[in-house]
Amino acid sequence: MDSNPYQPLVNLLSNILEAYTTAFFIFDERNRQLNLAAVLSLSKFIPAQISLPLEGSGILAQVQKAGQTIHLDKLHEATSSIPLTLPFYREGESHIKGLYAVPVAGGAGVLYVDTKYGWGFNHKQQKWINEFAELLGGNLKYREAEERQENYARIFEVLKRLDEVAFKNYALDNYCGMFATEWSKILGMDYGFLVLKDSEKKTYRILGCTANTPRSLVTQSFSAKQGLIGWVFHNQKNLLIIRLNPSTSDHYLFSPGENLPHQGTVWGMRAQSSLGYELALIFLSRQVIDWNVDSERAVGHGFHFLLLMLEQIYYKEENEALNSYDSCTGLFSPTAFESRVEGLFHASMQSNAPFTLGLIQFEPWQILTTKVLPKRIRQLQRELASSLCDTLPPGVLVGQLAQNRFGVLFAETTVQEAQSQLAELAGHGKITLKGIRGVRLHPYISAAGFPQDAAKIDDLWPLVNQRLFSAFGLKPEKANS
Repeated sequence: MDSNPYQPLVNLLSNILEAYTTAFFIFDERNRQLNLAAVLSLSKFIPAQISLPLEGSGILAQVQKAGQTIHLDKLHEATSSIPLTLPFYREGESHIKGLYAVPVAGGAGVLYVDTKYGWGFNHKQQKWINEFAELLGGNLKYREAEERQENYARIFEVLKRLDEVAFKNYALDNYCGMFATEWSKILGMDYGFLVLKDSEKKTYRILGCTANTPRSLVTQSFSAKQGLIGWVFHNQKNLLIIRLNPSTSDHYLFSPGENLPHQGTVWGMRAQSSLGYELALIFLSRQVIDWNVDSERAVGHGFHFLLLMLEQIYYKEENEALNSYDSCTGLFSPTAFESRVEGLFHASMQSNAPFTLGLIQFEPWQILTTKVLPKRIRQLQRELASSLCDTLPPGVLVGQLAQNRFGVLFAETTVQEAQSQLAELAGHGKITLKGIRGVRLHPYISAAGFPQDAAKIDDLWPLVNQRLFSAFGLKPEKANS
């Protein structure tokens, strides 16, 4: 069975009419051209593949535009203009006596029949041609619906796969690469690039791309003033070039000399984030590629979803930062610091390495709050935090547990080693406040270590707090039995 669904009908009609040429053309609305879908001809002047611009398709254009049938007999008077009237014939065709052209499926196609054996077609023959046109129209609609359904299914599967990994801790660079790859397949393109331009920079870089992208392109930044991608950013417009011209000096994507094909189709779209940065999604093919409107819309919606997802990731990270760091000093917040302690505890359990947790509290703090404004308290907090961080060795984590209390975490350090470092803070932290009489801050310090003092995380915190109370000269209250 012929794989071309239209060819059997064209063959049958041609044989019934004993036609010279019977041809069925499908209208490509996107590119405004008529493409030959099936043909049976005795002519040696018809090429196997034909794509005619609508405006240059002669009689066929009249039929498609007006939606009316054209029947010409005694065509011998116009044989000298056949290349203009019937441009699908090459130079040399002649002696066509009659033709009949009818629109198919409301202009979705054109059925053309001609003859050299008689002057046109009689009423019965015209009826046959019209009936075959209806059959071809039904076949065309069915095929279009089938292709559309298959395309919808492919788009749905892409959206489903992207959605499944979008919020499951999938690495962002891997997700962006997957995004560019999946949509490249939908469009039938060979290359896909997702690129990012920061608002404060005049360069952009690749966030994700198809696996065949040269490695040298992935690892560098590019000027937003050159190349076709630079054009998209500079002009803030989408870009479509059906056929790149390798002879044109500016028909390159990233930079001159890039190892990419420059004779196919390139399509680029741009989006502006509410955060200030710009994204561009670029597709490139080795050959000229056409795709349907549904696929184009799907890519646009997918791109919009990606932009929203990236913004959500940013705001999530910002929220985590707000929860992880003290807004005044920038040190780890109590929750974040406790999480670091617990993480180090589990890691030390695995590696059998010691660590030490220390507490530093400055007093008398409550008296201080009765003598100065809140902004001076915040300033003092920042000064204390900066002093601690400058004094402690690199790699020691510091957390802000309260206004006047700091946590210090020493990895792979025994209590004795940590206490020698904390001892330096005892003298360094004694501060006489300028302009405030009768108040002198003094640091109280405690420390407890794993596994020397506590083998469980549930024992470590109570112990280091008890030692801090002891440093105050206080005894923890015992619960009544």
